[in-house]
Amino acid sequence: MCGTFLGEQSHRKSKQGETGVPASYFTLLVQAVHNFFKQYSPLPKLGTSTVTGSGVSDYGGKPMSVIKVTYEGRGQKRKRDDRGGRGLDKSAGRGSDTGGKGAKEGPSKGIDAGGQWGRDWPGGPRKYCKFALAKTNMDTQQCIGLLTSLIHCKRGVFATAGTKDKRAVTVQSVTAFKVSAERLAALNPRLYNFQVGNFDYTDEELHLGQLQGNQFQITLRELKAATRYQIEAAAAALKEGGFINYYGLQRFGSGSVPTHKVGATLLRGRYEEAVRLIMQPRDGEREETAEARRLYLEKGDVTGALSKMQRHLTAERAILEGLSHSGKDNFLAALMRIPHGLRTMYVHAYQSYLWNAATSERCLKHGTKSVVQGDLVLPVDSPQAEEHHANGATGGERSSTRRAAVHVVTAEEACSGVYSIQDVVLPLPGGQIQYPEYKEAEDHDTSHQNSIYHRLAAADNVSLEPASAMSDNNQAFSLHALSGDYRRIVVKPQGLTWKLLEYSNPDEPLAVSELEQLSGDKEPAALQEGATGDLLALQLTFQLAPSCYATMLIRELTKMATSTAFHKNLTQKSGEAECAPADMSEDSAN
Repeated sequence: MCGTFLGEQSHRKSKQGETGVPASYFTLLVQAVHNFFKQYSPLPKLGTSTVTGSGVSDYGGKPMSVIKVTYEGRGQKRKRDDRGGRGLDKSAGRGSDTGGKGAKEGPSKGIDAGGQWGRDWPGGPRKYCKFALAKTNMDTQQCIGLLTSLIHCKRGVFATAGTKDKRAVTVQSVTAFKVSAERLAALNPRLYNFQVGNFDYTDEELHLGQLQGNQFQITLRELKAATRYQIEAAAAALKEGGFINYYGLQRFGSGSVPTHKVGATLLRGRYEEAVRLIMQPRDGEREETAEARRLYLEKGDVTGALSKMQRHLTAERAILEGLSHSGKDNFLAALMRIPHGLRTMYVHAYQSYLWNAATSERCLKHGTKSVVQGDLVLPVDSPQAEEHHANGATGGERSSTRRAAVHVVTAEEACSGVYSIQDVVLPLPGGQIQYPEYKEAEDHDTSHQNSIYHRLAAADNVSLEPASAMSDNNQAFSLHALSGDYRRIVVKPQGLTWKLLEYSNPDEPLAVSELEQLSGDKEPAALQEGATGDLLALQLTFQLAPSCYATMLIRELTKMATSTAFHKNLTQKSGEAECAPADMSEDSAN
């Protein structure tokens, strides 16, 4: 099946002035035809390509290009599964959302977004289907990518309030624009390691930053503490004193190039270097993906790389599509094709890197017990202290009010003890924040220009100053263009409870996920009353505010490193299988 168009011939003529139609018109027309066949949801899965038409020519007898449309479904079309698959009855549990705030109605995504236009929409005036996504050892974006592939829609159809770690059993809420519950539930028999369910229709789309918190259940196995008393004392100390609120390693990615390094490169305006960093190979990838990266990095073959790059690798495919569309040297245009949330993640990671470094310096110099002169405080009991998703890009009335409420501690206030360490915040760099004003005994200069933020940024050749003071090359990415925000340096887990478990088999499951409960799986023997064994485990249940990392809580409790390499080494030494969902290193953090 194919159709002709006036693509290449008309394009050449317009360049030569032989037609009055701009060349860009034909480029947009061709792209629109491709998009129609690939993205119009009522059609089956189709592929398109531009080829020279056999026996098709213009008035001068020159061959013309055509768009070839092919069916890409596998085998015969399946009969509709009216059973709907296995669903979920609830959306809480380990690593689960604890709810979201009210949201503004999202923008209309149009017929090409995969919505159920032209059919009977069961949601009535409510445009979004809200459902629970339960997954094991998969990250959120990977699951969303697979759903979009199965439904043949754009990624923008689905929205979440945050992401969950890959190496965990997690449950979270998702909204889908004009995709029915029946259509989603029918996918369950085809899904591996994740399921969807608990469907409802709503007027409100989820947005990043609306997350109110996360609930966790984490089990630490084979504890080596000398006595039960030591374990209980460590858990009690954590509940009372909290932990340093570092961004976890998940914030900086697990690939060969940390995301904050990409962020620093973008902020320097080195766009080609940023593209090459994002395209670097990663351990454990499929051979086809590794080949796609090699084709681009070593040969500059954009077309070949794009043909082999997996669809769930959103950033890489967006870059390659951008280079193909805008020219292989237009690196900024290619980067701007990355979805906004993913693109800004790199800059947010660099903010987080600066914040972690500043927090380490503050705690080393002044400890984690008391407030000192020059600290910034936002009292936990103030009306403006509502917890937030501190990624530095927050906005709106609540964020503005919170930024205005931050106060610099005076010498008198520090001595009086009016503030606690839980009130102390440090800024994520941006255009609307202030820096602490510490005054060292040997240094009378309290200028924030001497802060660790500016020292580290200067070492990376990154400016924290207003964009007007920067070169034109850095205008696309700027920390000062973000509003900025504040993050507490010490936090306490809410509702922290724990219990000690005795068991004998090192591979014995010690927790039950929601999916396992719905499947009728039996409760592990170690959870039954009176269970005994020669091995000891600690099971923790607690809640954390958005953007707080359970890995940092575990780090404080165990006094052990949280890096992937460290725990891989432990796994190899113990001979246990890698990636056990309930292992201490596999918690879920937003």
